[in-house]
Amino acid sequence: MRPQAVLLDLGVSPSPAGSAELLLADERSCRLVFVAGAPHRVAMATFVGFTQVLFGYPNDEALPGHPLHDPDWEYGFYEVQGSPWPGRLEAQNAVPFPDQTSSGWRQLRHFLVVCHEDLVEVLADDVSVEVFDTSFEEVAMHALRLNLGSDS
Repeated sequence: MRPQAVLLDLGVSPSPAGSAELLLADERSCRLVFVAGAPHRVAMATFVGFTQVLFGYPNDEALPGHPLHDPDWEYGFYEVQGSPWPGRLEAQNAVPFPDQTSSGWRQLRHFLVVCHEDLVEVLADDVSVEVFDTSFEEVAMHALRLNLGSDS
């Protein structure tokens, strides 16, 4: 099956107005803070059980060069069905651990977030989004405290 990005309805999408996104990731957690589309509010996506993340390029102009690009893409959250990414990691892991096979790699989901001037790709178990009635800075600090384990 050829990989295909399918739009997810998470109730909110990144704003097309050119606002910034902030990615916070460590060995345990991955969160994306972004300005949501109308009405302009701040949201935080939490990628549950994340394994790997890519952030940044391509920007809007270079997006058509992305191997999964679809001309109908809009700013939003997608899931890549048939992604080769989990299989690549499973193959890499098999080099040092040839006797340990795990179907857990194949269960990981490839999420893609199309933002204004940025693209975020995350390999994780799941994604959830919360919307806040506060400033970008306050949500960013909340996300940081969550990553540090000092906020619940």
